[in-house]
Amino acid sequence: MLIIGCKITIVNEVARKKISFGIPSNIEVITTTSDLADKAIVKVSPSMRKRDEFNTFVKKGCFIEIMAWYTQYSPQTLFKGYITRIETLKTPMEIHCENAMWLLKQVMVKPKIYAKFNLQQFVDEYCEELKVVAPDGMEFGEVIVDRKMTMAAFFGGMKKNFGYFKPFFIDDKLYVVSRSYHNAEAKPIVLDTTRNIISHDLKLTLSEDVKVSVTATTILSNNTKLEVKIPEGKEESTDNKSIYLPNISDMKTLREEAERYLKNLKSDRMTGTVTTFGVPFVRKCDLVLIKDAEHPEITNRKFVVEAVTYTVGSGGYRQRIKLGDEIKQKQNL
Repeated sequence: MLIIGCKITIVNEVARKKISFGIPSNIEVITTTSDLADKAIVKVSPSMRKRDEFNTFVKKGCFIEIMAWYTQYSPQTLFKGYITRIETLKTPMEIHCENAMWLLKQVMVKPKIYAKFNLQQFVDEYCEELKVVAPDGMEFGEVIVDRKMTMAAFFGGMKKNFGYFKPFFIDDKLYVVSRSYHNAEAKPIVLDTTRNIISHDLKLTLSEDVKVSVTATTILSNNTKLEVKIPEGKEESTDNKSIYLPNISDMKTLREEAERYLKNLKSDRMTGTVTTFGVPFVRKCDLVLIKDAEHPEITNRKFVVEAVTYTVGSGGYRQRIKLGDEIKQKQNL
């Protein structure tokens, strides 16, 4: 029998106070590459809420770390971040949290025109301790900060205006990618319907039914932006992939590269989520290999993990893993 363990640590740096406790009423952690911030909700049992130190020191802005495990396995960190609000009128009380992106909501960006925007230099201007992981050659051309705003709001605007700008945190590092990111050195984690998959809603779409488009962009040395969408016209697509292609100087080459990328996508596609126990532990951007002996059409397919939702509580310890892009060959950031 798998016995669940849990440790939640809350640090109030102003009061220099640290509080730790075990499994509350329920925990939900949502980690994803598609949104700016990972989020967590901790529902606190009435008995914990009655502790004087809890009511005195647990405040908005406190650091919080959530760990979970089975006693037979090593502890895993599900979440690190900061308390954004406490809903005391709810029963059980809810503690809402965001990861390091919350810190960027406290940093104000001044209006400025960047003739040739450089992401790392911009970050160093406001948060020089923040490490950025981004592909070589990612360019943006001219970027205008037209009003005072938080750095998080600025990144949200960049994501909206530059389809290939996809920021998210892993631990304390800010990743900005133009395609799916994964650690090329890491071995895929095997998820097997006969061993560790509890349930799934996987869907296989045949290549002739795949409706996907590609928007490819490059920035020339003079800051001119070239962009092409394949296929052209108003053909309906359920998924659009925005990619940045450096070192391209003409539309013909950009179009050829976009068509090559689209061709790779126009194959049988599997999408959906799988729900597993807390082991093997899976994080966003991990690689997972699906095994299903009864369905050879979906077995031995490898995917980047787009998102993971962790839940810990009376229902057990679960991971709901959303599949991202399928890996058929080596890919870059």
